[in-house]
This record gives sequence, structure tokens and C-alpha cells, in this order.
Amino acid sequence: MLSPLTHDDPHRLGTYRLIARLGSGGMGTVYLARSATGRTAALKTVHAHIATDPAVRTRFRLEVDAARVIGPVHGARVFDADPVAETPWLATEYVLGPPLDDAVSAVGPLPEPAVRALGALLCAALAQLHASDVVHRDLKPSNIMLTADGPKVIDFGIARAIGDDRLTRTGTAAGTPAFMSPEQATGREHTSAGDVFALAGVLTYAATGHGPFGSGQHADLLYRVRYADPDLTGVPPALLPVLARCLAKNPADRPTTAELAARLDAGQDGFAGHLPEPLLMEIARRVGGVWHTPPHRLPAPPEHGLAETLPSGAPTAPTTPAGPAGLSRRRLLALGGGAVLGAAAVGAGAWAWSGRHGTAAPKPPAAAKEPAWDLLWQVQTSSADPVVPPAALVLDGLVVVGQYGAQGLDPATGAVKWGGPGGYFMHRTATDGKQIHTVGHTIQEADPLRVSTVDPATGESGAPFSELADLRGILYGTQLLCATADAVYLAGGRGTHAQGAFRKDQAWFLLAVDVRSGRRLWEVPLPARPDKSTRLHFLSARAVGGHLVLVRQSADGEPSLAVHDARTGKALWERPLAGKQPAFTRAQLAVDEKHVYPAAGELTALALADGKQAWRFAGQAQGARFGPPAVKDGAVYAVEEGRGLVALDATSGTPRWTEKPREVPAEDLDTPPAVGTGHVYVHSRASSGLLAADVRTGAVSSPFKAAKARYFAHPSARRLIAVGGQGEYAAAYPLD
Repeated sequence: MLSPLTHDDPHRLGTYRLIARLGSGGMGTVYLARSATGRTAALKTVHAHIATDPAVRTRFRLEVDAARVIGPVHGARVFDADPVAETPWLATEYVLGPPLDDAVSAVGPLPEPAVRALGALLCAALAQLHASDVVHRDLKPSNIMLTADGPKVIDFGIARAIGDDRLTRTGTAAGTPAFMSPEQATGREHTSAGDVFALAGVLTYAATGHGPFGSGQHADLLYRVRYADPDLTGVPPALLPVLARCLAKNPADRPTTAELAARLDAGQDGFAGHLPEPLLMEIARRVGGVWHTPPHRLPAPPEHGLAETLPSGAPTAPTTPAGPAGLSRRRLLALGGGAVLGAAAVGAGAWAWSGRHGTAAPKPPAAAKEPAWDLLWQVQTSSADPVVPPAALVLDGLVVVGQYGAQGLDPATGAVKWGGPGGYFMHRTATDGKQIHTVGHTIQEADPLRVSTVDPATGESGAPFSELADLRGILYGTQLLCATADAVYLAGGRGTHAQGAFRKDQAWFLLAVDVRSGRRLWEVPLPARPDKSTRLHFLSARAVGGHLVLVRQSADGEPSLAVHDARTGKALWERPLAGKQPAFTRAQLAVDEKHVYPAAGELTALALADGKQAWRFAGQAQGARFGPPAVKDGAVYAVEEGRGLVALDATSGTPRWTEKPREVPAEDLDTPPAVGTGHVYVHSRASSGLLAADVRTGAVSSPFKAAKARYFAHPSARRLIAVGGQGEYAAAYPLD
């Protein structure tokens, strides 16, 4: 239920404008918010009076990490977060569906097939967390949101790594007493078996309307959890032995999530097919309700302390439409499915969804008293989170976007020429500027690693021009790094498959393949990754002038710059990319025929041949930080903190021009400039748009409204292509 903002609620946090309150508790407040691009989000904050506590901030960082781990399928997609801000905040997908406790209160206990389907999907969610050595520790009905596509697990405020007890005091219990495990109730280690215990309590509630240990005072609940038998009255008989085993006091007696999912046997029907119609109607109501006029901001109380009278007719809570009447079940399922489509549409802007079907999307509605947007089109791209920085492959007359769901777009209109969010799943793509190459993710463990060429006109992948029989196509960590007219460069591995992670017994290699013959040109061994590691070997790569320039990632996540001979694979030099920016910011490469210009806080040029420093630009202040640079036509462009855009001669580092000093916050230093034919573009948070500077003089034009994104120039289409968020949408703005 939406509630009005109070007079002292912030107006904005990050790039998000706050619209209404979703709820508030002892730790913080959750708001309904919209980003500059029109994306609707649930934005969680920490109360200012406790944000100064280092332990609270540590918990919040862990919550952000856990929310990212569970991902967008089983949880709410994480859009952005700033755990170090004065008011720490986390922006996630606004899930369009009720929490399980509201659903049961509204429509009663769920039928057995729905409980089984709910349990099986929650097992998958927990398995994903546990595979990353994370436990939820607070699984309960209010933390499970129901959409027509399945449940989503939220609120990771007390989640932590398995075995990490730094934030747990011995002998104390953290969690919700009615659904915590016996070991958690006594302050002992809560492992994945504790999450299984809590899941059984959730399923008992879903099936009966009551928890297995009743309600009441915390002390009473903790005693029952530790010593009493669970109350399974009303549980369907076939589920009794399953849930009873999960609620065993001894963690060793409980099944794993995989065993529990097999026992639940939810069948083949989709989740929505098991839900009762009243619940589908409630989901459909919430899909539409998010766009209704939100509550206003309450005024500050008068000085005499009495509540100020609201204007006549002013609502104190939103009005919500009644559930759709007279709808068939098929229509309800379609509307319920809109919770998924709606979540994607709301998440990336409802106005963006039409672009998925090949039509240019309308401009988003501008906020009151804000200038009109200069957006030309926007479409949804891959629905999977990219694991490397968002990228666009720019070809003449085509833009290919999406790390794991590649699609070809008309750069002028945004029309989808081929592919889509569901197409090319788990295919990696690279281009030499003319040809597109792809490496597919296979299903059979014995399948070889195959490299194919994609027809830019149709998106159809041809027969593989190279089959690497000793490398496995199914292994996590396989990467198609970059391509030239002569070769493609890959990271490939041998060994057994592990779901979504590396195994320590795998062997990994950096290699090059000839694009004409398919022959392996060379192969260089890579360091082994620890078991269950998800850190890729490389974060970015470019092949220029006989050199292969790589940003390598160590097992502990630190990036380094490495250059190999592109013809032989011989390692020429390597140096760490030290700096305070995130690893993905430091991984953005600017390279020309002579130098590489690292994105590591300072602005330097390193010789490709030997890594020696050719020049260093100090900036106007000692220790000045720079954003990732861009290089084109003999000039290097970068944004300097506290000054703005600078242009340097690529050979000598001599300044060509500098922008008139302006305020440049740290968040404007995480993406490189986009260089067009006549202007260079940088995002400015202060102006909520893009600044365009003349490439010859540095004269800055009036900014136009544009979202924070990674930008790529497409001169022939006269478009600036934006890849936004975590790579889930592409957009276009005017170029030059």
C-alpha cells in the first residue's frame, strides 16, 4: 500500500525521484521511486540516526551483495546502490505482486499444487544463494513476493556468508522468531539447513494460514521453536512427511534444497496455472495500480505542534482500483503474466517495452517542471545480468546489444531487426567492425566449444567455422573476448561442469583462432580458479596493431592490465590497475596503435610494446582523479574530478583544451566520454543530461536531457547509443 511522503523525506536519492512510501521500520524506509529514465523502483534506505554505526553499514553492504547474488529471476533485480552515501540506499525492481502473508490473508490458504510449486521455486532461489555461500536467515511470508511468473525472495537485511559470524553475537538470535531455526534461536551458526527449516515454516503458512509454531511473545516462540513439535494442522496429508522432515530440530536430519524440490514435485505447469483466481486478480490489480496517481507529500507540522488539516479532498492514502471484474482465467493469466512483463516494463520504463517488438518507443513522460527529454528511442535488451561492463557492438546500419541475449537494432529507429531478450541466450558476441562472431553456451557437457559467424542482416548463426574439441562449451567462464579481421580471441576451459561457477580442477586457457581456417593459432594457460568462484578471468579486451590488450581479473577480484603479442600469445608485460574505483570502471579500455590509456584514477599513456610510461597528465590539483578516457583521431578525452572534460594530444599528453571548471561528482567518473564527429559527450549529474563539447575548441553546448548510461557514437546513423542500467535497455540520443 502506498503512503504519502512526509515533509522531511528526501526528494531524490542518487538518480531516483521519490514518489511515495511503501513502508518504514526500525532500520529504514522503503520508497516507490522513479529514475531519470522513467524506471520505477523500490528504493530502500537506512535511517540517518543509525547510518553512522559501522556495523549497520556493513550489514547494508552485505544486503546489497546478497540481493545481487540471488539475481532477477528469484529476487528483485538490483538497479543501483550506494551503501557509502550519507543516507545508504538500494534501488531494486518494484515487484508487482503481493507478499505471501497479504495473499493468504486476502484469499485464504493456497491449494496443494500451488504450495508445491511455490516450494519448488523457493528451493531454486535458496540453492542459488547457497551456491554462493550465502544464507538468507530471515525467510518468512512477508519476504516472499508473489508474481504470476513465480515467487521472488526479498529483504536480505540479515543475510550473510556461511561461516561468517562477525555480525552475530554469541548467544543472541537474529531473525523472525516464528520462522527461525532452532540453531538460530540459540544464536548458533545458521547454515543452509536453517533456511530449509524456515522454508518449511513458510510452506506450512501458505498451506494453512498459520505458522508451525503459532504466534505470541518472542520468548514463547523461541521456546517452541527449540523444544516443541510443529503444529501441522491443516497441512495436506501428502505434504506432512515432507514438511515434518524439514522441521527436524537437528539440522543434519533435514533435506537439502535439491532433495526437497524433488519431493515437492510441482509438475510441469507454470506457477500462475496453480494459483487461485482471486490471487491472480490481486496480482493484476497491483500491475495496474502502480501507475495511478501517487499520494502527495505531507506538509510540515505547524510550529504549535498540532497536525495541519489537509486540503479538502486530499487523499491520505492512494485510491486503488477494484480487481478486474468478469475476466476469464486466460485473461487473468495474461494480466498476471503482466507482473513479469510489467516488472520488466516498469523496471526499464513501460514506454520502452513496445520497442521490443520492432517499433520505436515513445518518449517517456517528463516530470513536472522538467525540460522535455531528448530521447529518440529506447528498447529492452537482454533480461540477464551481464557479468562484464555493458557493451554495444556498433556496425554500419546495425547495433548489437545484450551480453546474454544479443539482438540487432536499427540505430536510427530502434526497430529490432533480429533476436530479442529471449534469443541468443548465453551466446557471447564480438565484432571486428564488419563481421559478428559468436560462441554459444551448450547444454551437453561433452559438447565442444564452437565459434560461428552471425549474418548481420538476419542474425542467423552459420555453421561453426571452428570446433575446439578439447574445450567444453558448457563451462561457466568461457568468453569470446574480441575479434579482428584475422582472428578471434577467447578464454576457454577443460574439465567438469559446475553450475554458474568455476571448479578448482578445471584447466583454463587464453587462445586465438584463425577466422578463415578455424585453426587454433596459439594457447596460453591461465591460473586456476577456486571452487565456486564466479570471477571471470578477463573483464575487457582489445586487439590493436599486433597487440592483445586485456584487463585480467585475479581470483580476489583485483584487475590488472596485461598485453600479449596477438600473433604468438606471448605475454609482453602486466601491471596492476590500482585505484579506488570499482573493478569494472577500471576495466574500461582506451587503446590506439601506440598506447593504452588505463582507467585507474590517473591519466597516463603506456607504450603497448613494453608498458613504459610515455606521459602522465597531472591535472589541476595534486592527486586529481580522472574517469575512464576515450581516444580518437590523435586526441585523448577524459573527465577530471572538480574540473570537467580535458582533451590531450595522444602522442605527447600536451593539453589541447580544458573545459571551464565545474563541479564533477565521483559518480560522473565511472564511464568514458563518447566521441562523435564534431563533439565529445559526457554525462553531468548536475545538469541531469549530456554535455557536448566541441572536439576542436572544447566549447560546451547547452546540455540535453539524457540518462546516466554507457554511450557509443554511431556516426552514420547520427545517433548516440546508450546502454543503461546493468545492460537491460538500449536507447538513442542525437549525435552532433
